[in-house]
Amino acid sequence: MLNPNISYDNAYAHTNVYGHALELLKRHVSGVRYDGKAVIHLDVGCGYGRIAEPLTEALGVAYVGVDLEGAGLASLAGRGYETHKLDLSKPNLLESFRELVGERIVGSISMLDTLEHLQEGQQVLEALSDLAAQHSSFTVISVPNVAHRDVGFKLAFGLWDYTEDGLLDHTHVRLFNDSYLERALRHAGLHSTDSYDVRAALSDQHFPKTHPALSQATVLHRLMSSLRSGVDAHADVQQFVRICVAGPKIAKPPFAYERAEKRPFLSIVTRTQGKRIQSLVEVFTCLAGQSSRDFEVLIMGHKLTLERQIAVERAIEDTPAWLRAKIRLILVNAGSRTRPLNEGFLAAQGEYISTLDDDDIPMAHWVETFQKLAATNPGRLLRSVVVRQNVTNVEVLKRTGIRAVGPLEKLYPSEFKFLDNLLGNFTPNLGVAFPRGVFHDLHVKFDEDITTAEDWDYIMRVATIAGVACSPSITSVYQWWGSEHSSRTDHPDHEWRDNYHRILQKMDRDMVLFPPGTAREIRLILEERDELERQTTAQIQLQPDGLQRELDQLRLELQKTVKRSQVSELLHSTSWRLTGPLRLLGRLKGGKPVSFANCQNMDVAELDETIEKIYSSRSWRITAALRAMNFSREREH
Repeated sequence: MLNPNISYDNAYAHTNVYGHALELLKRHVSGVRYDGKAVIHLDVGCGYGRIAEPLTEALGVAYVGVDLEGAGLASLAGRGYETHKLDLSKPNLLESFRELVGERIVGSISMLDTLEHLQEGQQVLEALSDLAAQHSSFTVISVPNVAHRDVGFKLAFGLWDYTEDGLLDHTHVRLFNDSYLERALRHAGLHSTDSYDVRAALSDQHFPKTHPALSQATVLHRLMSSLRSGVDAHADVQQFVRICVAGPKIAKPPFAYERAEKRPFLSIVTRTQGKRIQSLVEVFTCLAGQSSRDFEVLIMGHKLTLERQIAVERAIEDTPAWLRAKIRLILVNAGSRTRPLNEGFLAAQGEYISTLDDDDIPMAHWVETFQKLAATNPGRLLRSVVVRQNVTNVEVLKRTGIRAVGPLEKLYPSEFKFLDNLLGNFTPNLGVAFPRGVFHDLHVKFDEDITTAEDWDYIMRVATIAGVACSPSITSVYQWWGSEHSSRTDHPDHEWRDNYHRILQKMDRDMVLFPPGTAREIRLILEERDELERQTTAQIQLQPDGLQRELDQLRLELQKTVKRSQVSELLHSTSWRLTGPLRLLGRLKGGKPVSFANCQNMDVAELDETIEKIYSSRSWRITAALRAMNFSREREH
């Protein structure tokens, strides 16, 4: 059904659905030879067919328009094109298509912005699929995207505005997002091979412009955009434009999704390089003794040699049968230490996901504690208490084992204090369980550019979205290897420092949601600061002038420290690192490089001059577009 008050006579443009559809056809159909046989392009639901002229010129085929509305067909006929009036809701649609095609070859098919108007749209897709299969034709389909962020943000606050045309044309009877469109196409036997979607940062649903969720400069819009843009690449898609080939029909209906899938409670993701098989055996022993068996185990073998892979497989084979049935070995042969986490979380089936390295010790109630927390705090990041123990490798009777060389130490707090964790990580990864939806639905993943402290970065990003529920129970032992081989020894100190500052920069860049009670904590900190300043000022006034000079010197040193930190951030920025080759050429010509080492002995004025030099440098100017693009992404974030 179409809106009788709208003509739907839209001009052809390279930037609209017509231009994008033709571009897809040119990519895949142009140049195909048909040995002199008559070839047509079939445009179903053609309307006024404004694609006809550019299509026939570009593809060199005859255009045939099919529709039920007479005005558009009359326009096409008046321009010299073949037209057919056809009710797409009638039965035996495939036979009707075959009759109008006759002995000709269907080189390509299009159905643009029509499917959403059809009550029997699936029947039409199946007929087009069968016709495309018979002629080995490409088929281009376009539909509006009901999941455009403008529609979604308004719906989040109870607004659903049907309009005369556009994304929520009141005559639309089917609504599509990307996944539903793909399922509908596959169910009909159409498999998309390429896309050229029409994008609009501001859609026709971008009203009222003053709504805080739509106004691009608001904190609310930025927060919602940061989450929405991470889910998929379609937040700003106005119309999906897909080109398909005919193939097998997927039997499962596009709408047949289980609302409550049966899942294990916890997926346990364990990274291993196969270097500590004895530790991995202890992990399996601890898991075999869990009071709750509602879990699965994913062993992420990272860059295993064949010998180590066999050793890991033997360790798995030696577990009890019930536990062995819960274990999957997944090989990851590339990437940093963070890659196995993303691969493991992606493969995880559990409602919650926890990481347990191959040298960690979970106590018998580890899974059960998380389970009890989840029952009263569904969807939150779950946290229990971890104790630390110093250990070392020992060899007894030519077999390697682990020996504790210190007591159990409670070094990590029982509560998760968000402000404290802005400074550093106080939660070993085995002390938390992440809600599945953050990774699988919001697509918040581990940052693979961070090679150390990736757990701290991820915990903080999840905590700001989901919040944290804490149990005071001690549930696990974090084994501390001292000077022996561990992640601390695998990475030099400067790499840990660089990653630390990178995580801090991410926190400063991204939106952060504080949990309830944080405002009070901040007020107390500010009050303590102000009181300390008052006391310090009062004491200074009672002291000789020499102390004032000393204080002035301390303030000067503090200024220099702040300036050096600013220089460090600039030198470690993406803009500066990307333009390194340009500065190398400059140094070859005799230029003096800017380095952090040179800043150590500079005074405040010299540091200001260095900062200004960076900002005015050619390296910084030519990356302005990159920073603008990142800023635009951040606004969407």
